[in-house]
Amino acid sequence: MCFRMDLVHELLTNLCEDLERQIKPNLRGSMGNLVHDYLPQVWVFETECGVCTLSLDTEGNARVFPGADRDVDVTIRWRKDALESTLASRNRDSVSAGDYPNVIVHTDKGRAAFNYLKKEIGL
Repeated sequence: MCFRMDLVHELLTNLCEDLERQIKPNLRGSMGNLVHDYLPQVWVFETECGVCTLSLDTEGNARVFPGADRDVDVTIRWRKDALESTLASRNRDSVSAGDYPNVIVHTDKGRAAFNYLKKEIGL
């Protein structure tokens, strides 16, 4: 049975604060120009129950909205229960060994950001 993406949306919204706290300080100083080169970021999270988009703008502000944006850097497709569990704990310990999301990288800047932020998400 498939329920809406409310919990995924909520968990991604909770993640936004942590992402902002990690990214915003790096927008200033010697790292600023480098970090700006990888923004904005748009990541789409797809499950069998629906889609949410996490967007990180050039000022380091993160937000989540239902549905999929057209200009996507990374798409993460996974079972809803596995995605919820991973987002809630920020690690994959509760997910069966060998159960991985399908990560589709659409842009080079998306690949770099995914490699940098995947541990923050628990992937």
